Amino acid sequence: MSLIENALKKLQAQGAQGAHGTQGAQSAQSTRPTTGAAASSASLLPTAASPAPTVLPSSRKKATLDSPKHHVPTEALVKEGLLLGASDQQNGIADQFRKIKRPLIVNALLPVVAGGSRMNVIMIASALPKAGKTFCSVNLAMSMALERDLNVLLVDADVAKPHITRAFGLADKPGLIDLLLDDGREIPDLLVRTDLHDIQVLPAGHNHAQATELLASDRMSRIVNEFATRYPDRLVLLDSPPLLLTSEAHALAGQVGQITLVVEAGDTTHQQITQALHILDSNKSINLILNKSRPWRWNPAGEYYGGYGYGYDGQ
Repeated sequence: MSLIENALKKLQAQGAQGAHGTQGAQSAQSTRPTTGAAASSASLLPTAASPAPTVLPSSRKKATLDSPKHHVPTEALVKEGLLLGASDQQNGIADQFRKIKRPLIVNALLPVVAGGSRMNVIMIASALPKAGKTFCSVNLAMSMALERDLNVLLVDADVAKPHITRAFGLADKPGLIDLLLDDGREIPDLLVRTDLHDIQVLPAGHNHAQATELLASDRMSRIVNEFATRYPDRLVLLDSPPLLLTSEAHALAGQVGQITLVVEAGDTTHQQITQALHILDSNKSINLILNKSRPWRWNPAGEYYGGYGYGYDGQ
């Protein structure tokens, strides 16, 4: 049994009575999960059956804002390996993110009575650094922003190492920490509208010694609740610090509706996955993404061969 299968078995045992999940959190009706195709960028792990999504009104359109758009240096992001380039759009990697986002969106649109609150707030985490969580956060946000009836807010909640903030050219902007420190600040005033498919970004803001306490505060809970309820067509992705290295990630996990754990193929161990899962509330919808996988192919000589896939080596 592989380390991923062991992790899923552990997760099934912990969350059998929890809310409906997408990959990791199994529902009572799920008997034989199906495995997604191997991807050269990221692979979706076994997926539990999910209820049908709430139908959005046909009149709902993407929100249009009057504020100018911040230019995101996409070429630099592609070169750094943080954003999929044109060739990746053609070789199937982008399609893998389409498969990954679909069950997350389905859960996000569940009625509150069925799926719980804040299901449209999704935390992207990893056990340790360099698994590719920021890579997955950015490209999931990109893929979700293509949905015609949904808007995306990307929150840099990795306040100690705010890679999204720096990579997007927002290091000088106030953000999440500033919002938590000042009750007088309003969320819309700190959101940055970008020219990257109209994705809105909340930068990390200024570093603070009490970041953990701020992220665990009632103020943070009210902010996340406003994220979730202000616009019913908004999906919120929180790029989190690594679960096994920081206490900030523990605080964030209690504030969101869904959690996606990025697992680095060939590097994240069974013990690390188990430790990360123990930190999380098994009643939440917990998902797993296998990143930097080695896709196996069959060649004319009758042998299998593989090659390391696309993946960001930063956060």
